[in-house]
Amino acid sequence: MRQRIQWIDIAKGIAILAVVIGHTLGPYSGKFFGSLIFAFHMPIFFILSGYLFRMHPINQEAKRGAMNLLLPYLATGVLILMINTVALALPHQPVLNKYFLNLWQGVQSIVYGAGSLVFNPWHWQIQPIGAIWFLLSMFIAIQLFNGVMHLTVNLNRWQFTVRLFIVCSLTVLGGELGQLVYLPWAFNAALFSQLFLYAGYIVKQTGLIHKMTLPWYLLLAFMWLVSAFQGYFSLTVPVSPNLLISALGGISGSLCVIRFSSWLSQYQGTMLINLLERYGRLSLVVLCFHLIDLDVIGVEPWVFARVLPLVGPVVATLISIGYRLAFVTFWVFVIPYLPLLRNCFLPRQYPFRLKKTVN
Repeated sequence: MRQRIQWIDIAKGIAILAVVIGHTLGPYSGKFFGSLIFAFHMPIFFILSGYLFRMHPINQEAKRGAMNLLLPYLATGVLILMINTVALALPHQPVLNKYFLNLWQGVQSIVYGAGSLVFNPWHWQIQPIGAIWFLLSMFIAIQLFNGVMHLTVNLNRWQFTVRLFIVCSLTVLGGELGQLVYLPWAFNAALFSQLFLYAGYIVKQTGLIHKMTLPWYLLLAFMWLVSAFQGYFSLTVPVSPNLLISALGGISGSLCVIRFSSWLSQYQGTMLINLLERYGRLSLVVLCFHLIDLDVIGVEPWVFARVLPLVGPVVATLISIGYRLAFVTFWVFVIPYLPLLRNCFLPRQYPFRLKKTVN
């Protein structure tokens, strides 16, 4: 197993906590702070994947992606269906939420893998599965990116130009399709994110993170702010007031967070950094159980509705964020000790092993 890079785990930890917070802003989700979070919190995962990218044989990459991304996706979907079935059988309680009206609607949602409202010329009515669209989209994005790298590996001095042309073309195609149809498995986002993957790849090849000086990072921070001020960026579609500004803002914001994470890594061993690293190492667990919480656990809406008249929207939102973070933190610490679940959600560390029978 490849040795982990500490600042990458810290960056992933910051990003996945931003995902949880961004989904819990309630009445403030469309405000500037929400836009600031959504500007980078999904792009950074694609950028870090590009940074860590190594070209593999097509079949090997597909198998790796199926184990590391599709298996956790399927496990999350099954858990949601199970909890939803219990919620349907127990209608008068606030703990569990009836996200799907029936089993068939849930199966359709899992198969389609949409992160937000589905629109298409055929007027299919599909309930979005939610945040784990990212796992399906990342799977497709990595397969495409690995294919582009294979296709252009022998181009020598034309390699960078051709790769940039292909990546930009796929990115534009993803943006254009986002105006017409929400494709299954968030395929639109997989196309658009080729730019983020390639940006991460180039950053690694050039060592850009530590070459850039403070004025450059101030410029990047400014571009990140511009992206947030212009409005909300939903990568799953993708859609924003201006996708070019959002793409540049996503790269800029991600690089700022990465550089900040690199700086934080000097405090290795402190409680905060250790916790951020743990969130980063288990970011997939955080994402999947956060989605379960969003879809079929009714605690947060119940609590928010009751504390809102007493403390107002700001404090009520902070209480909701505290609950959401506590929920995923519990599973971050528990999952590594649960045999079957850890095999599904941490397949690299705990792969399924078939017992050999002795004759």
